[in-house]
Amino acid sequence: MTPFHLTRALPIALAAAGLTLAAHGAQAAPNDDVAHVHVVGRLPLRDACPAVDTRDLADELVDAWEAAPKPSSVEVDFKLQRRHVYDVQPATDLPRVYHLIRHAVHGLSCDGGDDSTHAVRFVVRFVDGDAGARVATITEADDAAGR
Repeated sequence: MTPFHLTRALPIALAAAGLTLAAHGAQAAPNDDVAHVHVVGRLPLRDACPAVDTRDLADELVDAWEAAPKPSSVEVDFKLQRRHVYDVQPATDLPRVYHLIRHAVHGLSCDGGDDSTHAVRFVVRFVDGDAGARVATITEADDAAGR
């Protein structure tokens, strides 16, 4: 190798070694800066969102009803801190149903009552009603039969 090639190779090798050491150090160092959310307990939907009428919520899910198989049920989990609804997780593999439920739940008027983070779970049931009526019902997860 010529001296020119050595002078170019040395900085590249040193940079690679430095990156390797930095990556190893990052893996070994504890990550104390990560924010941890402490969930204090699960609230029933009626306690977390007392202003919400479950019949109105079911009406808001009419588009999800059209996309969902009938009969079917979807458990919905979300977190609530004061009035902030977040981390909405409908348990469905259907992207459209997932999106529509998330959108409806994010629009709920809820109040956790304190600065603690609360978990909320409920079940949406999609069924065919009499004379082809669209029926979606909302129940507490603990009230769900057959679980």
